[in-house]
Amino acid sequence: MTATDEPWVLRLRDGEMPKRWPVLLAAAITTLVGLGLLVAEFATPDFLRGLDSARTRSTFVLYPLIVTGFGLLLVVATISSGRADRRTLARIRAGGSPRFHLPVLTSGMRTSDDFPEPRPQIWLVDEVGLHAWAPSRDDPVFELPWAGVRRFSVATKDSRGQQVDFGIWITTSDGHDVVVQPRPALGRGFEAGPGKLDTLVRVLRSLQRELGPQQAPADRH
Repeated sequence: MTATDEPWVLRLRDGEMPKRWPVLLAAAITTLVGLGLLVAEFATPDFLRGLDSARTRSTFVLYPLIVTGFGLLLVVATISSGRADRRTLARIRAGGSPRFHLPVLTSGMRTSDDFPEPRPQIWLVDEVGLHAWAPSRDDPVFELPWAGVRRFSVATKDSRGQQVDFGIWITTSDGHDVVVQPRPALGRGFEAGPGKLDTLVRVLRSLQRELGPQQAPADRH
């Protein structure tokens, strides 16, 4: 089985939303662990006073707060994304059958300016091109025909002196390139990791070769 045949890719192709209870369960456990650490620390203040430095004490206090906050954020993001994606999918399915669904973070941007409100929640790929959908609109909020797409590549950014992968760069023929930050699944509120970004780029390039105009340049890198 190739990377483009993995279950998570097939779910995006078919527009299927995975069950969210595993993510919510993990988030609940994370939150409970963080709360448990907080209770344990405040129940034993002598332990904190016995630490060597104020910096070490601050670390022990901040760590459970971060864990608790991460768990709560994961719950909120999963529930919110699930509701928004369901609304968007309902509007999409009323209009046809796309070849691929690409859920994205709503902070997705163009190279020079962010998308205006309402920002795209899901990008669709079909025989015509790419269509960006938002849950509050009955029609796409942005469209990019195949004739206007030159290539897909992994977008990188500088992070503490290192180049890290963070999204997909869509190079267009008119110079108004588009950068999106994909999510790994419909109904998930977090971004896809570097490995999945590479797979998504390969999927999009394959669809471009299949559906795009014959003169479209193929990016083989």
